Amino acid sequence: MTPRPHPSPLSNNPMLWLAAMFALGIAAGAYWPFSLAVLVPASVIFGIAALASARTWHATVYTSVAFALAGSAVYSASVLSPRADRVKVIYDQGQIPSGDPVEITGTVTGSVESSPDGFFLLVAVDSIVHQDASRNASGTVRLFAAADTREMMDLYQALDLSAGTQVKIACELSREDGFLNPGVLPRKKLLEWQDLDATGFIRSPIMVENLGWRGRIGILNSVYAVRDGLTDKFREMFAPQVAGVMIASLLGNKYFLDAGTAGIFREGGTFHILVISGLHITFIGGIAALFVGLFTKRKGVQFLVVCTFLWAYTIAVGAEVPVVRASLMFTILWFSYVIHRTASLANALGTCGMILLAWRPGDLFGPSFQLTFVSVSAIVIAGFPLISKLRAIGTWVPTREHPFPANVPDPLRRFCETIYWNEQAWEIESRRNVWTANLFKSPFAKLQGAARRTVAYILEGIIVSLIVQIAMLPLVVHYFHRVTPISVLLNIWTGVLIAVESFSSLIAVAFSYFSESLALPFVRLAEGVHWLMISIPGQLTDLGWLSFRVPVYSGMESWLYALYLILIGVIGTSFYIWDPFAVWARVSQAFFGSKTIMAAVGFALLIGLVLIFHPFSGPWADGRLHVEFLDVGQGDSAFITFPNGETMLVDGGGRRRFRDADEGDEPFEPDVPSIGETVVSEFLWERGYSSIDRIVATHADADHIQGLQAVVRNFRIGEAWFGQINGTDTDETNLIDALNKRRTPLRTVSRGDHFEIGGVTVEVLGPGGEDVITTRENNRSVVLRLVFGSRSFLLTGDIEKGAESEMLSNGGDLQADVVKVPHHGSRTSSTIGFVTAVRPDFAVIPVGRKSQFNHPHPEIVDRWRSAGAEVLTTGERGTITFSTDGADLMIREFVPE
Repeated sequence: MTPRPHPSPLSNNPMLWLAAMFALGIAAGAYWPFSLAVLVPASVIFGIAALASARTWHATVYTSVAFALAGSAVYSASVLSPRADRVKVIYDQGQIPSGDPVEITGTVTGSVESSPDGFFLLVAVDSIVHQDASRNASGTVRLFAAADTREMMDLYQALDLSAGTQVKIACELSREDGFLNPGVLPRKKLLEWQDLDATGFIRSPIMVENLGWRGRIGILNSVYAVRDGLTDKFREMFAPQVAGVMIASLLGNKYFLDAGTAGIFREGGTFHILVISGLHITFIGGIAALFVGLFTKRKGVQFLVVCTFLWAYTIAVGAEVPVVRASLMFTILWFSYVIHRTASLANALGTCGMILLAWRPGDLFGPSFQLTFVSVSAIVIAGFPLISKLRAIGTWVPTREHPFPANVPDPLRRFCETIYWNEQAWEIESRRNVWTANLFKSPFAKLQGAARRTVAYILEGIIVSLIVQIAMLPLVVHYFHRVTPISVLLNIWTGVLIAVESFSSLIAVAFSYFSESLALPFVRLAEGVHWLMISIPGQLTDLGWLSFRVPVYSGMESWLYALYLILIGVIGTSFYIWDPFAVWARVSQAFFGSKTIMAAVGFALLIGLVLIFHPFSGPWADGRLHVEFLDVGQGDSAFITFPNGETMLVDGGGRRRFRDADEGDEPFEPDVPSIGETVVSEFLWERGYSSIDRIVATHADADHIQGLQAVVRNFRIGEAWFGQINGTDTDETNLIDALNKRRTPLRTVSRGDHFEIGGVTVEVLGPGGEDVITTRENNRSVVLRLVFGSRSFLLTGDIEKGAESEMLSNGGDLQADVVKVPHHGSRTSSTIGFVTAVRPDFAVIPVGRKSQFNHPHPEIVDRWRSAGAEVLTTGERGTITFSTDGADLMIREFVPE
């Protein structure tokens, strides 16, 4: 008997293939742009050719090319050719400088999203005024209105801002990057992913004028009011940690998450559970479908009621793209069920992708789209089909379609029978038949009833979680620099408990409208479940290998990520087409032969290990001394690479972002990204590092030491240097606690210490030990002088006049080719005598583009220039890199893309 040809998985799912070609066209259009005048006719011509050659293999080729060209055309139309009056175009072309005061007129769109210190407002802009010149404008901006007092919040509430309100607002809009360093996500790219033109800040309620309600989307305000009411109820009834999780996971507002709780979710690889996406939409849609099914069996009515509720929820939580994407997927699948067609998940995935990419083609390059579609594809192509086939193996009985048992290894068959074989069900089925068959099952263990079902559910959850983690490995490494093996189990643990916590919280809120006594048990249950949910992950993620951070590959090595995804696609497709009941060697007839699969598995495993352990990511020692001054805004951070490859990080920047609690309340630290995490760590990961040989905390000011806390959490540290420890500063204490927790050696350095590192002499010029002449924290700064050959660098921390005078009186050599100007160019430092003694060629001032302290002072800049130095500021130049072999001196500034 001649084997039947094995069908291609794509032949039954044409939309998945066409969506892939459409996405390929978008990607090609981003790298090789063509005009619409070329792309549109070419797409039409190939489409006509496909129709003319129908029922031939040529039609597939022509159709594929037509959709690829259409993808390029859509990308060119929407991304490469924005309207001339778009806010982003106006700012990118320099028509209005970023950060200048402007007055915008527009309409509030979407919900007004509250936060602990104010609220966020989305405004669709109609016009903009700058320096008394008005112009029409378009686009969307997000504004933050600070309201840290009850009086100020009352003034904002009196303005009655809601969706549909036309407003005039005096504010400052910005699109510029806050930090110019390699590895730091460009702000414009982030805004593009969020479909925003700019962000801004409203300083006072008097800057806002309500021009009246346009009345176009008033019905939505009722939905938003329910959301706001639930937010207030959660905050009123529950502890801040519980309320923050509920507001984030149920209502889509992450601003009330506290830093500690969010950190546990991130370290455990379960933070996605707090973000409303496909998981939440599927769960909510499923619950709604079960409820509606109790009242009507008419599929059309069920579809209308469930989808109406689901889209109302989508709008209520902000209608962000991931939520819209998930709701669209659910709607397509449900509609397929309503019209009595077998719902192909793969085909629905392709349809969803096509619609979303046609709507927002630029999303293809954003992490949200990529993470969603890789994870869903892994579930659809590999997860669900594999589970279905394992069930079929374990529950097999002779049928006309499958008269013989699965052609699989005996251990796999016995394993499936252990999990899925139901003896009682088989006995009932056998009595219905006129024939009998003595089936001998040999499971590893006899599981029946609830025990079997529980084990099966847990196993299937682990399989899906593992497949998703494997598929998303390159994306989570690239975007989040995190590998979390423990998340395979924690996803199940956290998912179940957060569902229980959510139901308990909602019941408590419902009962609270009738009786606080009825609500109280459910409040306690929700808080108890919350404690249980985060306590175990909080302990497990401290074990290092269960959750750790990794750097990224750049340059040519970055192709490893794409190659890994291609190999995973090959393996996933093999799961999709695998037939465990084939009685002939059908696999050998398929495109994916067993040797191909084994080779793909081997290469994917090898590349995965290379991504995780990153043996080739870090730069090789080149015999040169590199000193890089990072742009950390109002703060200090310098990264040193010695000629032998050893590394040293001097300070880590930082910024105080703590909110003082109201009297009687527990302190609340919002989940705000730190400088150490989003700037310094990202820079180090981009450089390919996972460990730093030495860190130096020059002194306890937050803008120097706070960022080192994140560095200690994210990297292996060989040794930590401190000057004088004052013992009373919170940031310093937290840093030392983190170092002690990781058993990192601490060293106290003071004037007179010398170290030889890779041929470089490191001289410690300050602080002066017990005889220091001042108690000011800045003058406790560790001062380092690096000497390599005939070249030298002076790193001064935040020393002021007193410490400068003391170093001058000691008679040491202060001359340096490059100096880090003390205290960000403040007038409290850089005395004439000190500047004369240093005599640098370059004076680097670490300071933001707009310093809240008006640093650097023009008098100090002139003083260094008068001494013959070229003055460079990190806020304007970004990362400033110096390199020397001991004789030459090379300089490079960071220019963002």
